[in-house]
Amino acid sequence: MAVYEVKWKELAKYMTRQLSITLAVGFAVLMLIRYVSTGFSIETTFEHIHLNHIPLVFLGIFLFSLTFAFLISALLRCARVTINNETISGRNYWLFKKEFKLEDIEKSFLFSSNGMPVVVVDAGKNGDIYIPIHIENSEELFSILDKYQK
Repeated sequence: MAVYEVKWKELAKYMTRQLSITLAVGFAVLMLIRYVSTGFSIETTFEHIHLNHIPLVFLGIFLFSLTFAFLISALLRCARVTINNETISGRNYWLFKKEFKLEDIEKSFLFSSNGMPVVVVDAGKNGDIYIPIHIENSEELFSILDKYQK
């Protein structure tokens, strides 16, 4: 029996970085649009927030991203993949446990599940398993899956 655990700490770092960048760039673009729409007036643009509080906003964005990423990655620790007696078991998109024979695999493909890259192993009517790319021994696991792909 082979068990492939999710590297949840690596996943948390990745998600923190991605979410922080997305939110920080979004906030900066929003402030830039507001600055242009108010006629290039710094006082009107930042009337609800002082200019010296902007670093605190970015710190808040980072802390929110860190907390959210930690919670999601801790939840995804249960997404381990097990191969036992030519049967693969793992979690689907909704984190429900799925299990099917390796020979039932029809295709596998890369997918971005809400910004997190995963490999979807599709067994047609038997369902599918979502495998995070941040998983132990991923090269070994994906080489095994490639053998069974039709």
